[in-house]
Amino acid sequence: MIPQPSLAPIVTADVRYAIYLVAPRDSVLWEQACRWLGRDPETAAVSRQPEVPGYAPQRVRQLTRSPRQYGFHATLKAPFRLAHGVDERQLMEEVARLVASLPAFSMPALKVGRLTGFVALRAAGSAQEPMALARLCVTGLDALRAPFEAAERARRRAAGLTPHQQDLLEQWGYPFVLDEYRFHMTLTQRLEDAEAAVLMPWLQNWLAPALGDDSGEADLAVFGQPRAGDDFVLRRRFPLQR
Repeated sequence: MIPQPSLAPIVTADVRYAIYLVAPRDSVLWEQACRWLGRDPETAAVSRQPEVPGYAPQRVRQLTRSPRQYGFHATLKAPFRLAHGVDERQLMEEVARLVASLPAFSMPALKVGRLTGFVALRAAGSAQEPMALARLCVTGLDALRAPFEAAERARRRAAGLTPHQQDLLEQWGYPFVLDEYRFHMTLTQRLEDAEAAVLMPWLQNWLAPALGDDSGEADLAVFGQPRAGDDFVLRRRFPLQR
C-alpha cells in the first residue's frame, strides 16, 4: 500500500487533526455525500446542494452546516491537538504504521437513520468492523495527542456526560469511544422529530445509488483544521483495501 503524499504541513499554532473513515475518492457515496453537504473536503470544491421538495435552499444549507464543516466521514479518533514535540510528518508515519498492521476491512452496508437527533448514515447490520477499527485508532494513536485544555473539559462536562463517559473523556480525550462508540456518518444538524421524519425517506431515496454500492471499500484519512472555526480538510488517505 502506497498512500498519497500529504499536503504542505499546517503550521498554525492551534491546528487540530482527526482520524476518519471515508468512502473512496471515486465512489458514488463520496460524490453524492459531498454534494449533499455542499463541499468536498479533499478538493475544496463547493457544490450546489440538491433541491429537496418543500425546502428552501437556505434551509438545506443551514441544516447541513456542521457536517459540512467537518467533511463527510465516520469518526475513528475525534479531533485532537498534537502532543508537544510531535509534528504532522510523525502523525502520518504513525498512521501509516497502524494501517499496515490492520486486518482486512470492509465498510458495512449503510442506511439512513438517526443518532441523538442527527440524521446520519448508519450500519444496516453489524458495525463490529468499524467499532474495532475505531478502538485501534483511539488507543494506538493516543500517544500523539496533547492533553485537552481546561475549557474543552468544561465544555464536554457541561453536555451532561455519564460518569463512565467522563472517565473516557479523561483517559482518551473524548467521551464517545470504546464501548460508547456508535458508528455513523453525519448528514445533518440535530433536527426535530417531525422534520427528520420528512427528510429521512427523501435522503434514503436520493442516496440509494450510493447505498446500493456493495463494494465495501473504504479509506482511513487524516483530516486537519488549521484554526478554530475553519473547515476540516482531508490531508491524506490511507486505503484499507488489501
